[in-house]
Amino acid sequence: MILITLVFILGGVFFNSSYVSSKQDEAYTSLKEKYGVMPTPVTEVEEILPENTVQEEQPQVQSEPEPQVTEVVEEPKVDNRTTENIIWDFLKSNGYTDIQAAAVIGNLYQESGLNPSRVEYGTGEGIGLVQWSFGRKQQLKDFCSAKGVNWTDLNSQLEFLVKELNSSQFHKKHKTTFNNPYSIDEATEAFCWGFERPNAKKANMSYRQKMAWQAYYRNVDR
Repeated sequence: MILITLVFILGGVFFNSSYVSSKQDEAYTSLKEKYGVMPTPVTEVEEILPENTVQEEQPQVQSEPEPQVTEVVEEPKVDNRTTENIIWDFLKSNGYTDIQAAAVIGNLYQESGLNPSRVEYGTGEGIGLVQWSFGRKQQLKDFCSAKGVNWTDLNSQLEFLVKELNSSQFHKKHKTTFNNPYSIDEATEAFCWGFERPNAKKANMSYRQKMAWQAYYRNVDR
């Protein structure tokens, strides 16, 4: 009796286990058919953007081009002044009036034609703008030599001219008239007789005065 009861109990347990296992298999099979097989586990998580979301592009930073340095080459200044203009400007910068500058230039036209390289025709004695001769000629050469230039240098001759105008080389009587002239004609005569001291017969005073007036009108309003 006891043996029959034990068999019945064990049979019931086995029956119930098989039944449960069968039901589990059915449920698993149903889930597989409904949802599909689970994918392989993901090891790397990718960033999932929300739908309709546009990823903002990062602005590209462009390096500014290096500024190109353009070398500025200064063109040499061109002195378009005539020799007459240069002499006028030099005398004016040294304190001489328009009338005085014109008188000097008028005389220099007669002496050398404003050519600093002029050598006296025939004798070869006089040289330069003023036609310096004898002792004054040598003094001019020494003056230019000390400056390291040839005696034909225009600017050096003008410096030497002003140096002489401020010395006893200019006769006192005529120098007074030159410094206080009534007109260009008078200033031109004073410079001629007091500084140049040419041969009276070859002075050609009318030409000196004519060129002095022309120099005045060409430069006074320049």
